[in-house]
Amino acid sequence: MRFSIIASGSEGNCTLIEDSSGHAIMVDAGLSMSRISGALAKLGRDLSRVSALLITHEHADHLRGAAVLSRRLDLPIYGSAGTLTLIKRFMPGTPHLKTVNGRVMEFGGLTIRAFRVSHDACEALGYLISEGDRHLGLATDLGCVDGGTMEALSRCDAVILEANHDVDMLITGPYPWDLKKRIQSHVGHLSNDQAAAALLEIAGPRLKLVVLAHLSRHNNTPVLALDTVRNALYGAGHTDIQVVVSDPHEPTALFEV
Repeated sequence: MRFSIIASGSEGNCTLIEDSSGHAIMVDAGLSMSRISGALAKLGRDLSRVSALLITHEHADHLRGAAVLSRRLDLPIYGSAGTLTLIKRFMPGTPHLKTVNGRVMEFGGLTIRAFRVSHDACEALGYLISEGDRHLGLATDLGCVDGGTMEALSRCDAVILEANHDVDMLITGPYPWDLKKRIQSHVGHLSNDQAAAALLEIAGPRLKLVVLAHLSRHNNTPVLALDTVRNALYGAGHTDIQVVVSDPHEPTALFEV
C-alpha cells in the first residue's frame, strides 16, 4: 500500500491511497479537478486509477471538488449519513452518494473502516485503510483524540494526523477571539502538543511513519510542528519513527506502508 497527501490545509485537502497493484481511492477532494490531476501527474499517476472518493466531512476545504469529480469520472462518493445530508442540501445534484455508516468497504486490495472524530461538522469521520496486515490511519480535522480514534490509530503502521497550530502562535495571532476558542475546543483542531501526546500514546513497534497534516498558515510552521512531535517521540525512545510534514500546495512523496 502506498499513499501521498496531494494537499493539506485550509485551502484544500486531498489524499491518494493505492494498493500494491495500483488500484486507488482518494480521501477528500477540496481542490479543483485540474489541480488534483496536475498533482497526480507529478507522482506518475492519473485519475483513471481512482475508483472511489471518501469524504471526512462537509467543510469546503475537503469537498469543493467532489461533485465535479463524481460527475466527470462516474465516481462514487462515500461519507457519513450526516455529511451526505449536507452535501445534498448545499450541493444539490451531486451524484453517486453512498453512506459508510457501520460498513466495512473494499476497493481492490484495500479494506476501509470509518471511525467518528470530534470535529464541529455533521458526523465527521477518520478512516482506517488496510491492505493485508498493513494499516494506515487518517485523522485530519479533530479537536481531541477520543477513545475511538485512539483505538483506530493504535493498530497502524503509518498515521496521517492533524497538527494544526502552535498554541502560543494562535493566542497571539490575528484571529478573532471567538475563532481562537473554536479552534482550541474539543471539536476544533489539534495543536502540535496534542498531536505529540496522542502519538506518544499510540507509538509502538508497528508505527513507523507519521505525516503531520492540516497545518495552519497563520498559527503554525512546519519546523514547529516537526520539532514538537519529533522531540516528544524521540525523547521517549521512539527514534525509529519517521516524522514528516505535508504541504498545502505540493504532493508528498508516495510513501510505502
